[in-house]
Amino acid sequence: MNEVHLRVMNYQERIQKNTSMSKTIKALAAVCLFFSFCYSRGSVNLDEKNQIQARVMWIISVVVLLVLFYIDSNYVKKNKAYEFEIYRLEVEDLNDKKEIAEITGEILPDYVLNTRLDVPTDKVLLPITYYSVILVLNIIIAIMFLR
Repeated sequence: MNEVHLRVMNYQERIQKNTSMSKTIKALAAVCLFFSFCYSRGSVNLDEKNQIQARVMWIISVVVLLVLFYIDSNYVKKNKAYEFEIYRLEVEDLNDKKEIAEITGEILPDYVLNTRLDVPTDKVLLPITYYSVILVLNIIIAIMFLR
């Protein structure tokens, strides 16, 4: 294996780690929503002082959800950057192979000559829908239980 293949494998491993972390962060957002529901539901029949504490906890849960969205978005953006880096490395490797073959007068195999490298799309799909649903559910919880 040459250096390019090792670097590509390294970037692919990073993409897998980021994807795994993204799933973990989405699970944390769901857990945050669950705790917000439990805390708000439990404070329905409490006095005014505990109602204020429940509202503060709800605000904290909203802030936590926004922070989790920001962190998750960063992982998605890093994955897209890694995809472009992998593409760049593969293009450079293919061009180097063609250049070396031209200089030495060798004939490249058909699988190298016919290699098609797909350009990654520029579109970054942020997890906006997921966090929007979680945030709307959190707001519904506040409307239902925090008066």
